Amino acid sequence: MLGTATLFTKKLFNISVKPGFQYHLFFPGLQSVVGSHILPALSLCGVRFASKKAGSSKRSHGGKSPGQRLGMKKKEGEYVRKGMILIRQKGFRWFPGSFVGVGKDKTLYAKEPGIVKYSKERWTPKLTLWGMYVAPTLPDEDMIRTFVHVIPEPQIGKFKLVTQV
Repeated sequence: MLGTATLFTKKLFNISVKPGFQYHLFFPGLQSVVGSHILPALSLCGVRFASKKAGSSKRSHGGKSPGQRLGMKKKEGEYVRKGMILIRQKGFRWFPGSFVGVGKDKTLYAKEPGIVKYSKERWTPKLTLWGMYVAPTLPDEDMIRTFVHVIPEPQIGKFKLVTQV
């Protein structure tokens, strides 16, 4: 019966039968033929059954690690002391300006006590392969970067005479 239904289906619907699929043949007003069984009419579609049980593993669940606490630590106008962290970052989103140092993990810190200021300036890259060939081809709006500066506090009463040195 399956051979007859397969030949009939190939001729009538012009479809190819793939191994590993179970076909439900729908005849309008009649019943569908599946294998050697006659079932209520469903539809003409290929059905593939799962070969393994679906499940999850412990490795597939992410999001359990704590955040890295990146970002701005000091806002514009805040007073900072020497060595205080201004910004934690992975890449260079903010660039160091005057009296600002860079740590090995690209953390920006204050080199002098003073007030924090942010500015948008044109960035001039170092003379590397990228800086010599790629950077000059970029438009001006792509060369604008955010720089972090520390305006040092005035040196009032902190000087010494030459004879005191």
